[in-house]
Amino acid sequence: MKANKEKKVMLVRKGESYFRFLFGRQQWADWAVILLTTFVGLFLVRLSYPFPNTTSDSFGYLSAAFKDEFVAYRPFGYSYYLQVLYKLSHSIYAVAVSHALCYGLSIGMLMIAVKKYWPPRNKVHFLVFEALVSFSPAALYMLNTLMSDNPFCALVFIMIAMVIVWIQEGSWVALCIYALALFAAMHTRYSAMFFPLAFVPVFALKGNAFQRIVPIVATVAVFLVFHAGVSSEMEKLTHKKQFSTGFDGWQLANNALHMLPHMDKEELLQKPPTEDMQRLHIVCVINMETVRDYTRDGKWVTAAFMWDKKSPLKEFTSYYVEHNDNMLYYDAWMALGSGLFKDYAKWLITKHPWKFIRYYLAPNTLNAFFPRYLEIFDRYVDIPAGKKEIVQWFTDAPEDGLHARNEGYGKFLHVVLPWLELLTWLVMIASLVLLIVRKTPLSKETKYCLLLIFLFGFIYYGSTVFASPIAARYWMPMHAIKLSFAWIAWRASIKSEE
Repeated sequence: MKANKEKKVMLVRKGESYFRFLFGRQQWADWAVILLTTFVGLFLVRLSYPFPNTTSDSFGYLSAAFKDEFVAYRPFGYSYYLQVLYKLSHSIYAVAVSHALCYGLSIGMLMIAVKKYWPPRNKVHFLVFEALVSFSPAALYMLNTLMSDNPFCALVFIMIAMVIVWIQEGSWVALCIYALALFAAMHTRYSAMFFPLAFVPVFALKGNAFQRIVPIVATVAVFLVFHAGVSSEMEKLTHKKQFSTGFDGWQLANNALHMLPHMDKEELLQKPPTEDMQRLHIVCVINMETVRDYTRDGKWVTAAFMWDKKSPLKEFTSYYVEHNDNMLYYDAWMALGSGLFKDYAKWLITKHPWKFIRYYLAPNTLNAFFPRYLEIFDRYVDIPAGKKEIVQWFTDAPEDGLHARNEGYGKFLHVVLPWLELLTWLVMIASLVLLIVRKTPLSKETKYCLLLIFLFGFIYYGSTVFASPIAARYWMPMHAIKLSFAWIAWRASIKSEE
């Protein structure tokens, strides 16, 4: 009798739409666990760090928000987020609280989508699973950091959840939310412009021709609007039509320099095709030992060549400014990044692809599985009293500056974070192996959802590894996404036993 009643309840829920299911009474415990875990985690972080952590990027975001101006160094999305937050509260503490709400709500949307379409056999087990997904030490640390990582992470969860809902139900509301989240993500971090490569193939498999065309057109439209917006802002800055902000060229040149100390004399004497590239090549070769020191003779990847004043790229930028009527550094930065540096990097990489793989891509790929560079997690930046951007923006910034109470949580992350990243990889791989070994027949919807997560992970990791030396915070969204993949694969593999 009880089994029949439970079966009847499950059939009713199966026909219920996701958005009615999302806040139904049966999900109150899920929301309680997710939000409680998030805010308890934030409380633990704030025991060590009462004030939000910052980097140089933090002040860039604040400055852009304060002046309401687009800056080529980074997207404007997080600055806009700060502007909206400022209308609600002038408190520095509101940053962490708003991050926690974004994180908790987005995790909830993803977890409840997983629960609805791959329901647990035991409710308590799933609540524990949700707590483990929510209690990501890296994500919780970033709640209390004045950076765009947390809102970006939330947008990723919303996108994945909404595409899952679209696959399962064909919900037009879900598709609209997905498109808005994708647009916001592109304006929060430029790497999101690669996400359509994961979504479009899945959309091409779902439903009839109309159901395939509409989401693909929506995705392309989002990208085109984003492209036009950035191009328009860049035209205002450079007085010419271009989409590149220059940042991509600086990154590519930074990455290509990793192989320079490992080229033999004959390779170093090869001349690039243009005079400007030849001048840049000479500067880089002269400063080759600096590159060797930063990369620890090929054992380390770094982004230092973009920012350190002693790097070859910075040396050449100073030369470029002096020989172009002392043009503004900012203008030189954009011009070189969108032109010469990008062209030089492409020339180096195409000439020596195996060295690029050996000294940049290979070690950087290892950081995807076991991140060694913890960056912001490894240190809290104390902000001295009277820091202009902080004081201008937040009315309750303390007069004596922003200081850590202790480094306890940072030391915890230093030990745990690399191993936790490796563990989530092993859990995901184990679930996939279980699915393959059992040869469990899968529904089309489950196949598409697993494909979605696989493609998204492949694009996310691949584009990040190629584009930039890895910092552990880049993998924030993947903790929940890998564990979601593991749950779906494991649940599908045992479904036939029920």
